[in-house]
Amino acid sequence: MALQDVIVTLRQEEQQLEKQLASIRGALSSLETGPAATTSRTPERAAVGAMNDRPVRKRSKLSAKGRAAISAAQKARWAKIRAAKK
Repeated sequence: MALQDVIVTLRQEEQQLEKQLASIRGALSSLETGPAATTSRTPERAAVGAMNDRPVRKRSKLSAKGRAAISAAQKARWAKIRAAKK
């Protein structure tokens, strides 16, 4: 029975490695062919991540004013920490 468990585990590991190898081959193919290959995606695949089947997360845009406010707040936090150390 222990031998069967080892065989099952090895088969699972083999499948996982095959998936990783396919992913690597896809990345290499994409790099070799350049950006022209990525524009030929179907609309269904464009909404899905290249390396996995999770939806692509859209990034929110932050205005310059918003970035400046966050930066100023973080600088104030660090100044407070530095002042507390003295």
